[in-house]
Amino acid sequence: MKCTDVYLHICDNLDQRLGTRRCREVRMHLRVCRNCRAYLASLKRTVNLYRSVPSPALPAGAHDRLIRALKAHGCLPVSEKRPRKRPGRGRA
Repeated sequence: MKCTDVYLHICDNLDQRLGTRRCREVRMHLRVCRNCRAYLASLKRTVNLYRSVPSPALPAGAHDRLIRALKAHGCLPVSEKRPRKRPGRGRA
C-alpha cells in the first residue's frame, strides 16, 4: 500500500476495531511509515479537538429552513429526513 492509498483510507482506520482487509493493510503501512503515522496522529488530534467544542445553538426553526432551502435547490433528495444528533458532540 502506498502513502496516497493510506491518505484515501486512513479515516477507515480511526476506529481501530475494524478488521477489513483494507484496514489491516493501512495498519501494516503505518508500522513502517513515519509520515503516515504523523498524519494519523494529526487526524486523531483534530477529531478530539472537534469533539471537545460544544455545538452552537441554532435559532428555532433554522434547521428546518436550511433543509427546505437545500431541497428547493436540488441539493437534497425530497425524502431527506432530519439527521440524528451526532454522538460525542458537546461537553458532558
